[in-house]
Amino acid sequence: MKSFKIKDKKKAQKEPFDYYFGKPRIEMSGSECLVDGLEGIIEYSSTKIQVSLGSQIITFWGDDLRINSFTREGAVVEGNIMSMEFSS
Repeated sequence: MKSFKIKDKKKAQKEPFDYYFGKPRIEMSGSECLVDGLEGIIEYSSTKIQVSLGSQIITFWGDDLRINSFTREGAVVEGNIMSMEFSS
């Protein structure tokens, strides 16, 4: 009798961060947005937060915007985020 090994597709697939190691990453969850790869803050107010990711700039528009945490690796933008604008 011949035996077959069934591959586990979940284990075979790479995680999304495996493909983009060292690249900027944005993750939105509820009223928070995690921004990794942050190089600096360009503008900061309760209605507009603009951050630099090196070759790209992200502008957050909304109400009661704030940066909850800020490290060398990234920041968490919180508040009523109504839109995000990407530019270079």
